Amino acid sequence: MPKIKETITISVARDQAKNKDALGALACAESIKKALINRGFNASYSFIDKKDFLDPQGLKEKVNKNNPVCIFNLFEGFCDDSAKEAEFVKVLEASGIPFTGNPSAALEICLNKQKVKNILRRNKIPVPAGIFIDKTRSLDIEAFNFPLFIKPCFQDASVGIEEDCLVLKKEELLKTINSKLKRFPKGVLVEEFIDGKEYNAAFLGSFPYELLGIGKLDYQRHENLTPFLTYASKWEEAAPEFKKLVFSPCLEISDSLKDEIVGLSQRAAEALGCSGYFRVDFREKNNRLSILDVNPNPDINPDSGFISQARRKGYSYIGILEKILELKHKTSEALK
Repeated sequence: MPKIKETITISVARDQAKNKDALGALACAESIKKALINRGFNASYSFIDKKDFLDPQGLKEKVNKNNPVCIFNLFEGFCDDSAKEAEFVKVLEASGIPFTGNPSAALEICLNKQKVKNILRRNKIPVPAGIFIDKTRSLDIEAFNFPLFIKPCFQDASVGIEEDCLVLKKEELLKTINSKLKRFPKGVLVEEFIDGKEYNAAFLGSFPYELLGIGKLDYQRHENLTPFLTYASKWEEAAPEFKKLVFSPCLEISDSLKDEIVGLSQRAAEALGCSGYFRVDFREKNNRLSILDVNPNPDINPDSGFISQARRKGYSYIGILEKILELKHKTSEALK
């Protein structure tokens, strides 16, 4: 335990929409606060409101109110404005207040899925074939090979990932794209659907990163459910797939597959500027891996996949929180 009680401020959105993912962030904040207090820290919340961004100096003063040694950053933007996640971290970076998780540059890049794909392609890292679309007037349907997967380009936490994302026939394509663009007018990605096993890998720190573990989800064992993770499967406990579509630890993974997953993850995370803690998601088909997503600052609720992997590595919950605190960032305008 700390000899002198150090103050940790936990930043989290005060999001009036109260979506399941927003409620999940609040529950995570409560779990972290409880764990830190039990460890001997002074821990309190800093609830971030939309109006705070009208006054960046006032926002700095708000999060620094109790002179914390670190901001435990759980702020993920708002349900209707995910871009505020990176903007908030830029405020922390400019002020020099230490904070946990990834820097603003990585958060900003990873909120643009097309930009992520372009960066990974330039680094010869495999990703699903696909294109970005923000209008359908000049769309050549005949150029696509089905099945396809359609997802919002500028969302996280699986927002917009529903059963209709999987398109099997060209007759359904325009209707689905138009439906998604109506909800997400900034644009969507239309990608080949890779129908094999899914893997995720959890990491800590800076390059070459500490691997916590690798998980696997084999959809062939759940033929009556969607062959991909929807928003409901991740956040809605009443959904039938919530307790069934879960990752299991790769306890018998081959050395070659493990090395490939770790190597691709390291290269992708370095190219995107990730540090602190993050997760990389893969699909495998015909013994070929493709990166679906790189997720900086993933869910760290006590029952999350990331924490499950940390526990299998030997970390307690407070142990992984303290490790994340040790990896905190601190920058200021004078250092840029």
